[in-house]
Amino acid sequence: MNALIAEQIFDSFGRCNPLEVKAAVNRESRRWFRFNQPDTSFSTIHARTLSHLANEGQLITNAEEFEVRAKKLKSGLVSDPQFANLAKGVGVPFLLPAVRIDDYGTALEETYLPAVAEAFETALPNYDFVSHSPGSLSGKLSVARESRHSRLLDRARTGDVIGWLYPCLLEYSLPAMREIIAALPENFLLAGGIDTCAALVGSPDLFLRLDGYPPLLWLAALDGEKEGIGYHFEAYGYDLTFNRRAHLGKVAEYWAGA
Repeated sequence: MNALIAEQIFDSFGRCNPLEVKAAVNRESRRWFRFNQPDTSFSTIHARTLSHLANEGQLITNAEEFEVRAKKLKSGLVSDPQFANLAKGVGVPFLLPAVRIDDYGTALEETYLPAVAEAFETALPNYDFVSHSPGSLSGKLSVARESRHSRLLDRARTGDVIGWLYPCLLEYSLPAMREIIAALPENFLLAGGIDTCAALVGSPDLFLRLDGYPPLLWLAALDGEKEGIGYHFEAYGYDLTFNRRAHLGKVAEYWAGA
């Protein structure tokens, strides 16, 4: 474990402490922008995944095994006192059906974003999912080397992936998100596109906050087509949007990563 690791990695609200991160990050958070905890009914998440993300006839982990494995994974994380506060923050389990990704942008455009749209509009019929991303995503996205996201892609080639999405990197720049992940144990990966989409298929109300404003959520494990450009999900009112923008290595109070 990196020497940067302190006694408590996460604060009492589940935010990852920036420790000695050198890239742009807000040391303290006013918690003005935050997510509310969605319902984590494993059977519901499994049913949504089966309905909106699995290919027709594709066999995926059954609901009971999904719940057992997800609970075991979380229990293993938070049993360590250094990481116990992670459970005090927002987290959603997800099930990612086995897949081989040849072109990341094409996969998002043709499979994963439509699945998010369908799941979101089915669960929240009064609101819309809108992609504002200009042009095709094909050939525009690559995995950031420091993100560890390639491990998820390797695992997904051989079978379903079960994990937890924790949007705990609140008020971090993208370089800071990639810097902090190197200080965490190997089973922490920065969230990219297909895992974030799987989490939103299972928990489409993650961005629905009626008592305030949720953050913008960067796909921090992915590089865009130009340096300093990234892709993200963001609430617009109560609608959910997908878009790209320049981040330029800066930090904002309403930015988050997972």
